[in-house]
Amino acid sequence: MDAWVSNIIFPFMGGVALFLLGMKLLTDGLRYAAGNTLRKLLYKYTSTPVKGILSGILITALVQSSSAVIFATIGFVNAGLISLLQAVYVIFGSNVGTTLTGWIIASVGFKVDLQLLSMPILAVGIGLWLAKKDSTVGALGQALVGFAIFFLGIDVLKNTFEDAGEFVPFDQIGSGFYGMLLLFFIGMALTVVMQSSSASIAVIITAVGGGIIPVEGGAIMVVGADIGTTSTALLAVIGATPNAKRAAMAHVLFNVLKGPIALPFIGFYIAMIYNVFGSDLSLPYVIAIFHTLIKILGLIVLFPFTAMLVKFLEKRFTQIEDKPETTRYLDPTVINTPALAISALIFELKRVDRKASKFVRGVLRSELKGNKLEVKSKNIQLLTDSTIEYIRDIKTSGLPDELEEVLPNALRVLQYLGEARINAIESQKVTIKGDISGEIKSGLKTLRKMLVSFARISDSESKKFSVEELQKLKVQLEGLYETLKGLILLEASKGKINLETMLSIHEQIRNYRRIWDQLLKAAVYLDQFNKLIERVPGTGEPLQETVEYFSQTT
Repeated sequence: MDAWVSNIIFPFMGGVALFLLGMKLLTDGLRYAAGNTLRKLLYKYTSTPVKGILSGILITALVQSSSAVIFATIGFVNAGLISLLQAVYVIFGSNVGTTLTGWIIASVGFKVDLQLLSMPILAVGIGLWLAKKDSTVGALGQALVGFAIFFLGIDVLKNTFEDAGEFVPFDQIGSGFYGMLLLFFIGMALTVVMQSSSASIAVIITAVGGGIIPVEGGAIMVVGADIGTTSTALLAVIGATPNAKRAAMAHVLFNVLKGPIALPFIGFYIAMIYNVFGSDLSLPYVIAIFHTLIKILGLIVLFPFTAMLVKFLEKRFTQIEDKPETTRYLDPTVINTPALAISALIFELKRVDRKASKFVRGVLRSELKGNKLEVKSKNIQLLTDSTIEYIRDIKTSGLPDELEEVLPNALRVLQYLGEARINAIESQKVTIKGDISGEIKSGLKTLRKMLVSFARISDSESKKFSVEELQKLKVQLEGLYETLKGLILLEASKGKINLETMLSIHEQIRNYRRIWDQLLKAAVYLDQFNKLIERVPGTGEPLQETVEYFSQTT
């Protein structure tokens, strides 16, 4: 037992730990060093299905982490920067791109002295990392350190499995149906426990290369590991937005649905690989090729049904969206990425604006009264409170200069919209007592009608949204306001209306005036936000292309 622990368990745990540490350093370093390239790939090259898939493959190959790419993609969907359909294509491509790790292990891990290879890489990497910390060169040094530790972990795992012959009964592992089923669940468990499909693939390839398990058993473990990797995405979106859950589910479905494509035909695939590449092909290469093959087959099978899959997903996880008080774009998974969080914030502000505009119109048209009015107002207030909390939580360090004013201006927008809503409620509470002339009645009716149009144009999500039109309409509203105010003063001076009636009418039109004032103030800032989404001031680049998502910790 002591020999088993000292020769198998401890080295195995140490090898996995080194591999995971190496992958972490490698991924973080590459993600920072290649941040500009990666974000431009994701933003610019997802316009078509093929581009989306190729972007997913390339980005994952560059950062060596499908989880990082999938989490980033989910964040972009929540921020409204790419559609769910675009995200699904990237996720599909990312699943194919993650197979590169297996090729690296098969190509290098069993052909060279990994310790000899790792030491100079480690020395150079440490030197760059320490000398040029917090820079692109330093990040590249960090990546080199991770690469070296990655190889050391592979070397430990390889040696562990080569020495395991004295302790492991080779001929009993993976034999028969139950043996194969056991390997499937072991592969799944490895990924769930380590939260890294790359680490699982490394264990599987080194175990097959060391002769611990047969190549068919290794292939079964690969399928299990792919299904196990879905746990990472599922855990990451607990409590997240509906779009995050839909994107994560696309990742889950891709890996689960290809199971029936792979499991029943493993013997056929292995035989085909040997026929194509030769019977002397090394076992690690067989596993690497098999892993890539089933990913590509899954992509081929699911690709024609992607649009249908997205429509299916869009009908799921709608319970939260159906509650007006729940935010739609503000996902905690992007809170520590300032530029991306701000993009999500802008989309949420526009949503609050739409609800506030609709509320004002409903009050002015007497469609919202009593309990219905209270519920609607409370829902908007809850949504406002959640948005304010999100603003306070946004990490401001590293915020581009062009975006520094977004947070205080966002709070101003919420304040203006809240005051407009309160003034609308107050206007409904005003009771005009006594008889008033037809001229005043007509003026009040016209004022309300114009204000309804004003509120509709102030909806920043509407195609009719225009600050210029609002300013023109405000001039007309101000003119009518002054006319009505003069008219009620004149009629009061002539005794046609009493003092109480005069004051109530004046209170009514003052509430109306406050509404258009607050809505216009909010619209000015929202117009700036719309332009910010399209162009960042001073750079000429779209906001989406300034998001440093990959250069910061996920």
